Amino acid sequence: MVKNSHINYPLASKVSLFFFFIVALAGTLLRSNVFISIPLKYEHLVHAHSHLAFQGWIYTIMTLFLTHFFLKKESYQRGRYSLQFYLTIIIIIGILISFSLQGYGLYSIIFSTLFQFLNYWFIFRFFKDTKKLKKASKINIPLLFIKTGMWLGILSTLVPFGIGVLSAKGLQGSEIYQSFVYTFLHLQYNGWFLFVALGLFYKLLESKSIQYHQKRAFNFYRLFTIAVIPAISLSFLGMSFSNYVAPIAYLSAILLLASLLYFIPSIWRSLKEFLTQKNKWIHLLMLVFLVSFVLKISLQSCSVLPFCKAYAFQNKPIILAYLHLSLIGVITFFFIALMNELKWLGNNGINKTGNIFLTLGFISTESLLITSGLGLYNNQLLLLIGSAAMAVGIGCLLISPQTKTEIQ
Repeated sequence: MVKNSHINYPLASKVSLFFFFIVALAGTLLRSNVFISIPLKYEHLVHAHSHLAFQGWIYTIMTLFLTHFFLKKESYQRGRYSLQFYLTIIIIIGILISFSLQGYGLYSIIFSTLFQFLNYWFIFRFFKDTKKLKKASKINIPLLFIKTGMWLGILSTLVPFGIGVLSAKGLQGSEIYQSFVYTFLHLQYNGWFLFVALGLFYKLLESKSIQYHQKRAFNFYRLFTIAVIPAISLSFLGMSFSNYVAPIAYLSAILLLASLLYFIPSIWRSLKEFLTQKNKWIHLLMLVFLVSFVLKISLQSCSVLPFCKAYAFQNKPIILAYLHLSLIGVITFFFIALMNELKWLGNNGINKTGNIFLTLGFISTESLLITSGLGLYNNQLLLLIGSAAMAVGIGCLLISPQTKTEIQ
C-alpha cells in the first residue's frame, strides 16, 4: 500500500463522494420532474447523471482503492498517479457541465474522449506497476478479478465508436443501436466495475489476514469470467432476434448461478470472522452489498425465464430498480463500507446518520420501484422523498469530519 504518498486519501475520497452527492441531487431533481418544471432539459440531465455516476463516483473511488491497496510509494510516484487523479477531476467537471447543457454534443464528446485517454493511462500504468505482484504469487485472486475487469473496461470503450457510427446514420432507437448501448452498459457494470469490486473485496480480506477458500474463489472467478461475455445475450432477450441468442443466454444464466455456488462457500467462514471484528455500520453496509450481489446475479439469471421478459425488458421501474441494485446496492455499498473500514470517513454521529439515510433511501426507493413495476403500488412523492434521503445520506458522509488514516 502507498505510504507517505503525494495524495491525501481521505480528502481525495471526499472528491469522489462530492461527485456522488451531485449524482444523487441530479437523481432527486429528475424525480421532481413529476411535480415541478426542472431548469435543465430532462434528457440532458439523465446523461449527466449517468456519466457522473460511472466516471465521477465509481471510477475515481476505484482508482483510489487500487493505488492504496496495490502500489508502493515508489511505484505510485513513478506512475504519476496523483497527476492522473487531478486531471481526471478536471475532465469530469467538464463532462458534468457539457452533458448537463447539451447532452451528446461536441464538447461532451471531447471531454469523454479525454477521459478515456486518462483511463487508458491509468490501466497501462497499473498493469505495469503490479506485474511483479502477479509473479510473486501463483494465484493472486484479487488481481485476477481486477485485471480481468480492466480488460473488460477497455473492451467497453470500443463500443461507443459503433454507437457513434449508428447515430450518424440516424439509427437511434433501432434494435442494433440498443444492442450496442446494452453491450456497453453490460461491460461497464457487470464487467469493469463488478470485477474490480470483487477483487477489492478479496483483497480486503487478505489485508486483514483473514483466510478465504482459495480454490473455491478461483473456481468462482473462472465461471464468472467465462460467463461475462456470453451474458451480454441476456440483454438481447427482449429483441426480435432473441431466439437466436437464447441458447447462449441459458448457458450464461447457468454459469452465473453456478458461480454463486463457489462464491458463497469461498467466503462463508472468513466472512463471519471478518464481520465479528467490525462495527455495526460496516456490518450493515457489507450485508447490503452481499445480499444485493446474490440477488442481482439471481435476477440476472432469471431473465431467461419467459414470464420474466415483460418485466426485464419493457418495464421501466423494474429495469431502473435492477440498475440501482447493481450500481448502488452492490458497487456503492461495498465502496462506502470500504471507505469506513479504511477510516477515510469519520466514525462519528454525522457518518452514522449518513449511513442510515443512505440505506433507508435505497431500500425504500427499490421497494417503491418494484411495487410500481408490478402494478401494486405507485407513489411518486414517496419515491422523491426516498431519493432525497439518499442525497441527504451522501451529504452527511461528505461533511463528516475525517479521522487520521493509518496506512497499514
